[in-house]
Amino acid sequence: MALMRPGRLDRIVYVPLPDVPTRREIFSLQFRNMPVAQSVSLDELVTRTDKYSGAEITAVCREAGLLALQEDIKAQQIGAGHFEGALNTVKPRIPDSLIQSYVSYQQRRGGLCFF
Repeated sequence: MALMRPGRLDRIVYVPLPDVPTRREIFSLQFRNMPVAQSVSLDELVTRTDKYSGAEITAVCREAGLLALQEDIKAQQIGAGHFEGALNTVKPRIPDSLIQSYVSYQQRRGGLCFF
């Protein structure tokens, strides 16, 4: 709460969870540095990560990579099964009630809040 004291931050800006195009872009950026198998469906991952933050999507990608390495330390590709396991491990942490409170706050304050 120290960040909320007067003089620490001048504005509170609500940044919503990533939408479909943004989630697709996050995965695409992550995939640039990962040997992802062709069997991995980007569209399915984007659909299944509704309500995930950008950090959580990044965590899914990292977890999938770790699962591939745990399976075979010399793994050449990260497969759909690795992403399935990662999605079972990394769950969205932002409850709907918190999202709604952010949206309500933004609507009351017009998007930005000046202290």
